[in-house]
Amino acid sequence: MRFSLVIPTLNRPEDVGAFLKALADQPVRDLEVIIVDQSGLDIYDSVVAQFSSVFPIKHIRIDVKKCRYACRVGADAASGDIIAFPDDDCLYRSDTLERVLWNFEENPDLDFVTGSILNLGGTSSNMGRWLTRDALLNERNIWIGLIEFNLFIRRSAYEQVGGLDVNMGPGCRFVAAEGQDLGLRLLHAGFKGFFDTHLRVMHPDKSGSLDNDRARGYGCGMGYAMRKNHAPISIVLRFFIRPLGGAVLNALRGYGRLSLYYLSSLQGRIEGYFAHQAKLASQETARL
Repeated sequence: MRFSLVIPTLNRPEDVGAFLKALADQPVRDLEVIIVDQSGLDIYDSVVAQFSSVFPIKHIRIDVKKCRYACRVGADAASGDIIAFPDDDCLYRSDTLERVLWNFEENPDLDFVTGSILNLGGTSSNMGRWLTRDALLNERNIWIGLIEFNLFIRRSAYEQVGGLDVNMGPGCRFVAAEGQDLGLRLLHAGFKGFFDTHLRVMHPDKSGSLDNDRARGYGCGMGYAMRKNHAPISIVLRFFIRPLGGAVLNALRGYGRLSLYYLSSLQGRIEGYFAHQAKLASQETARL
């Protein structure tokens, strides 16, 4: 099996260099790297030159600064059997691709495999909650069982469902949950996904500061994804009630800033779920 690793990137040549350096230590060599450069500059040329003798690299420049649009462009240029979309600031561990291959070879009926996150120090990340056991993915557990940069998909399955939604992700109103959206569309099309607790990718922890705009944007993406993919009402209520409870509890404790952070997340989820675009996307999904 050949891997196509599509890296959407904007003004992070040093981080991409670090990813490629770690990738060069992988025992799996049947791969290609597709760098989709949104910088509008020549800042990636030296990185590409440094590693182009190690593995095949395609360097594609685009003018549109939308992360998942960049992924779509890169996917169109991919030739591998397995496609993945590593963040430009993440790192694969030395066994990452071997672990992915093992999953696909041991379970030929699997169509996509995902896992969780470690921080760059190799310890537990503060980026969300995760499933604690290996599990087949479904419309309920996928919300804590999938992250975009640790997602490996048979390219044939990816193409059959139309790929990533280019109106989601960084650079768009619906900032997050594009991975869940893709995973749910794969599941609804009859493809099988698996969460492997041992498949972990390293990524910088999110800042510990309370960024209300980020919380609202991420929430907006989640709300949109839930509405678009007809999430069960029990899931919708859970993800509305949880931040509401956090806001009330922290307000009672006197943690006003933290309470506002939870309210921003709730506001985003409500806005995304009831957005006109989400309604239209939901109708389109129902027709498929």
